[in-house]
Amino acid sequence: MATCKYCGQSSGLFSSSHKECEGKHNAGVGELRQMLTRYFQHLTTAADIQRRLQALRKENYLNADDIATEATTAIDNYAAAIHSPFNMDVVQNVVHLVSALAEPYRVIDRNGAVTRFAQKVIKGHIAEYFTGRTDINTARTAIDQVTSALPISNDALQEAYLYMLDKAATNYLKDGLLSPQEEQRVSTYTSTFGLPTNNIPATYQNGNIAKMSQASILSNLQRGVLPPQNTFVPIMLGKGETILWQYCDVKLFEEKVQREYHSNRGGLSVRICKGVYYRPSTGRMKPVEHSYMNLEGTGDLYITNKHLIFNSPTKGAKIPYSKIIGVTPYSDGLEVNRDGNTKRLILQGFDSWFVMNVLSVSSGE
Repeated sequence: MATCKYCGQSSGLFSSSHKECEGKHNAGVGELRQMLTRYFQHLTTAADIQRRLQALRKENYLNADDIATEATTAIDNYAAAIHSPFNMDVVQNVVHLVSALAEPYRVIDRNGAVTRFAQKVIKGHIAEYFTGRTDINTARTAIDQVTSALPISNDALQEAYLYMLDKAATNYLKDGLLSPQEEQRVSTYTSTFGLPTNNIPATYQNGNIAKMSQASILSNLQRGVLPPQNTFVPIMLGKGETILWQYCDVKLFEEKVQREYHSNRGGLSVRICKGVYYRPSTGRMKPVEHSYMNLEGTGDLYITNKHLIFNSPTKGAKIPYSKIIGVTPYSDGLEVNRDGNTKRLILQGFDSWFVMNVLSVSSGE
C-alpha cells in the first residue's frame, strides 16, 4: 500500500496522496504566495508571515521546498521592481523576510534569488560612483552594509564588481577615448576593490573592460610607468620585469621540418638465375623537406615589459623582445620570427592589438 506524501497515511494502491491533502497543500502554497506579494507591497509584516507559516506547515503540509520556491519568485519580482538609488530599507525588507521564513539561508537562496538581489543593490551603488553621484568611500561603505546583512560569496561579489567595470568601460569608450578623469575613476575603483587589471577572467578578456585596461597600461607605459605587480604567477620574472597582461587558454604552435628521401631509379634488369634479377640504379637519393606547425601546448601567455612568456604543462617559451625580428599579427593571435632561430612560433587565442602596441612601445625605448 502506498502512503500519502502529505499526511503519511495509507493512500491506496495507485495514489501517492489523498485528494483532500493535495487540495490543502495547494491552498497553503497559494496563501503563502499571496502573503509574500503583500509583504513586498507593505500590506503585511514579516511577523505576520512567521506566525501564519507555522500553521501552514502543520495544517497545509508546506515544506522547505515549497517555501524556497515561493520565496525565490517573490524576491526576484521585488528585485525587478526596485530601482537605484538604493537605501538599506530595501535590504532590510529581504533580511526580515528570510528570518521570518525560518529556513536555513542556503535553502532560501538555493536558486540564487537572494544573491541576485544583493548583487543588484551592490551594482546600484557602483553605478552611483561611476556616474559621479557619489564618491568611492560612500559606495564602499554602502556595499559593506549590504554584504554584512546578506551573506554573499566572494565569487558573486567579484562578479558584480567586474560586471559594473565592464559597463563603465562600454560607456567610457563610446567616444573611442579614455579621458584622464575616467582613467582615474577606474583606477580608484579597481584599487579600492582589489580587482586585477592585467589578469581578468576569460569572460571579459576580449571585451571593453580589457580594452580600457589595456589602453590605460599602454598610456602609462609610454610615460615609463609600470603597473603594480600584485598577482602571484607561476613564472620567474627578471629584475625590473613586470607583467602587463595575461591571456589564458593560448595555443602555442612551433614550426617543425620533416625530411624524407626519394630516389629516381633507372637501368636495365639483368637475369642472374631463375627468379633472381639484378638492376643497377642510375639515380640518387634526394632529401625532400616540408614544414608544418605542431601544437606544443595550451596554457597562459604573459606579456611583460621585456618578454613574451608562454607557460603550459607541456611547453614553456620565453621570447625576449630584443630577439624578435618579425611579427605577423592575426585577429586571433600572432606569428613570431626570432633572431638566431629559423623555427617560427604561432601564438593563438587572443586579440593581438595589445601585444603589437607593447612591442611598438618597447622598440622605441
